[in-house]
Amino acid sequence: MALAEAAGWQWTVIPAAGALAGYLVLILANPAHRFFRDGLRCVQRHPRMWIWLSALGLAYTLFQNLQAFQLGEAQFSLASLLSWPAFKPHDWRATAGHAWLPALELLAGLFNQAVVSYPTSAAAAFLFAMNWRGYQMQFLRAAKRRLGRWWVGVYLGLILCAFAAFCKPIFSLSIYWLNQYFDGIFLLRVGAIIDWLSFQFEYLFGLLIQIFLVLLTFVWIRGLNAEPGRIFEFALERAVFAAKWAGVVLVATFLLIHLPLLISYAWITQQTDFTKAVVQYIEQTARPLIALGLVLFCSIQINLILHNETLREAVLEHAQLVRNHWHRIFWFLIVAGLHLFAISWLNDFLGDAFPKYSMQNLLLAALFTLGKAFLAAWFLASWVCFYRAALTPRNAIRF
Repeated sequence: MALAEAAGWQWTVIPAAGALAGYLVLILANPAHRFFRDGLRCVQRHPRMWIWLSALGLAYTLFQNLQAFQLGEAQFSLASLLSWPAFKPHDWRATAGHAWLPALELLAGLFNQAVVSYPTSAAAAFLFAMNWRGYQMQFLRAAKRRLGRWWVGVYLGLILCAFAAFCKPIFSLSIYWLNQYFDGIFLLRVGAIIDWLSFQFEYLFGLLIQIFLVLLTFVWIRGLNAEPGRIFEFALERAVFAAKWAGVVLVATFLLIHLPLLISYAWITQQTDFTKAVVQYIEQTARPLIALGLVLFCSIQINLILHNETLREAVLEHAQLVRNHWHRIFWFLIVAGLHLFAISWLNDFLGDAFPKYSMQNLLLAALFTLGKAFLAAWFLASWVCFYRAALTPRNAIRF
């Protein structure tokens, strides 16, 4: 009996020790390891990086549960919150197969937008419309200088999208009540249009937070002493320089995701199978394709943020960066991708082991939201450190 217990103990500890040793070798021996170290030091110096991402992610999780309760999908009571259901994990291979797409999108977010901006974007839209702290006027001045005659159309479109972003959570929470007076198909089509318009503002709001985090890391690298408020104002100005790349991403998202959805919802009563096929196409083709494109052009956004360049110049500089440092970029993507895949897989494997909306499921969802926020902040800071070290000496932006 004692021998059997000793053998069982060894079969548990030895694989765990091997996995830990392999992890340490991966972290400490890869060609980009010093950038991960510097990124971790930056996050320790500026914890607001992961705290902001955590707050935005928790707001989304809370809103999702509130919406489920509003629609009757979740029932919260004292008994359900205090009960402890059995732990019944799904097959680990099946959950691993589902985790690759969220992990890929998290990895692409490091080079595009690692921020969960909904439903906080509704409050941001309201503050933007009210010209809170003069930020709307600052954006307009920067847009006139950078965008030329296009600034009027961009501004009017932004106001329309901000209105949709403000209405989106209200529409989502009141859709059950609205269904008493309007046809469900009509509400579905209206919701699709609101979602498309709102996505534009959600993306731009998340982009602004992303630029703020990039500049915060840049300030840490340069050893500067700048107030967060000043950095945020500067991020608002630099957002205009990233506008053309943001436009490319938004157009690609519209053509590959939102346009097929809008067309399918217009024909949903006659072509139900077409709607199902569109949803399947988005999950299996459009979302992976967009994520892969963002990873392949990983330095375009940071080029535009940190340097006064045109989009063409940023593409050429990205090509040079990849040509000179492809091996380090490869290892950066491998290390960051494995971490993000692991947390995405654990989120599904452990979270789905408990009934949905149970206390254990909610606590795990909040815990993994914090974990994803910390990893996103760490790897984003590491990417900025990598990019600055990879460049040849050149003139950089000044505060």
